[in-house]
Amino acid sequence: MARAASTRTDRRDAISRALYGCIIEQGYANTTLTDIAARARMTPSHVGYYFDDKADILVHYARGLCERIEAGFPTLERGRSPDALIDDVAAFCFGAGQPNTQFLGVVQEISGLAVHDERLREIKSQHTQHWQRYLQILFDTITPVAGLDSRDAARITHALLAGLDTNTVFDPTLSRATAQQLFRDTVRTLAGLDALPRTT
Repeated sequence: MARAASTRTDRRDAISRALYGCIIEQGYANTTLTDIAARARMTPSHVGYYFDDKADILVHYARGLCERIEAGFPTLERGRSPDALIDDVAAFCFGAGQPNTQFLGVVQEISGLAVHDERLREIKSQHTQHWQRYLQILFDTITPVAGLDSRDAARITHALLAGLDTNTVFDPTLSRATAQQLFRDTVRTLAGLDALPRTT
């Protein structure tokens, strides 16, 4: 029974990865169930055994994506310097080995679809809440600048992250490295650290 469940999960994940590949090549709107099946090396009827339709596959992919991102959040250890904590978060968001422009384009497409899809909107809403709770813990740890509470600092930081991610897709002059630097420097400012020397 456990093996059958594992096989079903593996097949569902393989189908959702096939959808991701199709979106990169031709966009979600232009992708058919037949395209997804061909990429997954299955028949459309076989794909239909695991998912009701294309939208159902996208929901599965989006949920898994958010879970993987949240599982990778850097640990916010008390006692480490604020600079070190901010550097870890900035590297997680924009550093080497992090999402490329193709991947971020898929994320942007999912965000657009979530406006009118209740299931995707709920997944995105929960993911936003997880990010903001995580960032609030960061600011509880390092204390935001006077006049700004940790919840609002978290909201501003998450908006900055989303904006820079979007701009790296659409602004060819904005590299991921520059986005990382802008993110780090702005979070340091929100934490009241911009007048302090950096520590290693």
